[in-house]
Amino acid sequence: MTELDEAERAVARLRRAAEAEPVGHLPELGRALLRFGSLLATDLERNGESVGILGEAAGVYRRLAATDPDPHLAWLAVVSQRQALGLGLLGRRVEAREVAREAVGLWRLLVDRGVDGSRGELAGALVNLGNQLAETGRHHEALDRVTEAVEIRRSLVDPVTGTGREELASALGDLGIKLGEMGRGAEALDVLRAAVATYRETAGDRPVGALADHAAIAFAAARTLTGLGRTDEARPYFAEAAELRAECGERDPAILPFLDHVLARHGFRVTGEGRIEHDGGGRGETGGDGAGGEGVGVDGADAAEVRDREDPGDQEGRGGLADRRGPVGREDAADREGRQDLGDLAGRRGSAVPEGLGVRADRADPADRADPADRADPADRADRADQADPAVPVDPADRIERIGRLNARALALADSGRPELAVAPLEEALVLGREAAADRGTLAGAVALARTLHHLGLVRAWGGRRAEALEAADEAVHLCRRLLGAAPDTVRPLLAEAADSLAHRLAVLGRHRDAVAPATEAVALHRQLAGADPSTYAGALARVLNNLSIRLCDSDRHAEALAATEQSLEIHRRLHRADPDTHLPGLVHALSNLALRLARVERHDEVARPTAEAVRHLRDLDRVHPSNDIAALAESLAWLAWYLRGHGHADAARDTARAAEHLRRHAPKPGR
Repeated sequence: MTELDEAERAVARLRRAAEAEPVGHLPELGRALLRFGSLLATDLERNGESVGILGEAAGVYRRLAATDPDPHLAWLAVVSQRQALGLGLLGRRVEAREVAREAVGLWRLLVDRGVDGSRGELAGALVNLGNQLAETGRHHEALDRVTEAVEIRRSLVDPVTGTGREELASALGDLGIKLGEMGRGAEALDVLRAAVATYRETAGDRPVGALADHAAIAFAAARTLTGLGRTDEARPYFAEAAELRAECGERDPAILPFLDHVLARHGFRVTGEGRIEHDGGGRGETGGDGAGGEGVGVDGADAAEVRDREDPGDQEGRGGLADRRGPVGREDAADREGRQDLGDLAGRRGSAVPEGLGVRADRADPADRADPADRADPADRADRADQADPAVPVDPADRIERIGRLNARALALADSGRPELAVAPLEEALVLGREAAADRGTLAGAVALARTLHHLGLVRAWGGRRAEALEAADEAVHLCRRLLGAAPDTVRPLLAEAADSLAHRLAVLGRHRDAVAPATEAVALHRQLAGADPSTYAGALARVLNNLSIRLCDSDRHAEALAATEQSLEIHRRLHRADPDTHLPGLVHALSNLALRLARVERHDEVARPTAEAVRHLRDLDRVHPSNDIAALAESLAWLAWYLRGHGHADAARDTARAAEHLRRHAPKPGR
């Protein structure tokens, strides 16, 4: 009797038992259905049966979760995720998308409840949802979901043991594939190469599913290179994919049909010698020209299909049924007002302050920093802007220059505290920008339009016009995304700031969950920028990580918020070691923010340590010019003093309260 036959008999037996005694046998029936459905899924021809069985399992777990959610929600999440995969393979994409969305929601809930292993499962569910979104034409949403998954996987990698690196490689592969599907070939190639390199670092006794995924991503990199006309560079990736396929075949011949299905979908086959060859006759390993369009790799669904053809028993062993922490407590209002580190204490233009402190605080949000190229001396900007005569017709080059002058004038007005006067020049620049962007082949015009929209969103927000600010910010981000492949060096920094600003615009309108995706995108873009130029962008990466932690906290995703804060603090520590005077303010904010996050997840005994370190560093900050973010830090420390006092840390509470009072005396008066 085969394993499949045994699983089918077990289901039949438990159906009868559960009908007679539901309380005693329904949980066992649910697990048996999951195992049977997973085994059926290993045969493509029986995928329809698998989906039906998994749907029955989902019904069982919904019934169980309705009366006793804690033991059964994780099982329901596992079943829903696998059911969505099967529906997608059957071409029932809309159904697959909605089931995948349900799975993501369940894993988010389990993450918030502290269920062991749930963050990794959430990342996998996000990738699956991204695949289904892309298959229904919602590519930008798909990219947001997969980008979020990559950031989760990155945060789960153990820097000492390397545990989690394989999962990160898989998520990077999915991200590269998504970028390729959107025509962003150069970006896709960078990410796919990083995925393959990460897989290579995990060499050893790997499961066959990981080998198959590695093969699929190497094939995607090869096709992307070929699509970009870089056929010589593609050759080793084709060879690597072929070698991995052969190793998979030796260990588990049953997986070969799925790998070959991936190849065949893109017009490739495996020769008798084991080489990957285009069906038109050109050998992929030697850069055959049949790979097709630019930046196209294997589909996201292909990669997921290969990845999930593992032993279904592995699925049964997951589900996060470990002990969980109790529910987190109600968030205190002071926590909401004082929880954020939003930039330096130094009195620079654009220094950061938390949300919730009025219009001036909103104006100074670090997500709202204008493009550095536009931040010349305000007087110089205004003088140059005044030289333009709006009545004089201009040629395309002059129009771009005129747009730049109008942006500069608007920023000068906003920096001088007059955001209401900054709107008019930006609206004039917007008209010119749309005209410039309409000129065929004028990339500079489209970039100028995107930059103008970004600045208009900032200025409208500073003037309290939040809904209009969101409209401009959203258009800026979507335009930047379309332009990124054509001019990555120019557009990536602008998109990074615009995405961070869009997240803030959504958050101030109460759309906290919607704000997470652009905040995550901003982090991913800043990682790329900091990787290429750490001296310029490391501080900005720390800032947007902190902003992401705020977005996550406001969405009740506190474990993820803590992880983002810890990453931000690590960067601040590194910057502070290199240049203590410049980066001490950022370190102080990051420490207080970590304390707030720890309090939020009820790790009471750990709150005192970062708070005390922040207070010690504050003794060195008397020389810093006061700014609004001093008031924000004072509020954070005052709340932490209250919290510490209530949890038995009387001495630490007293020192923290004194530090908060000292900062309040140095904070500027309203209107300064």
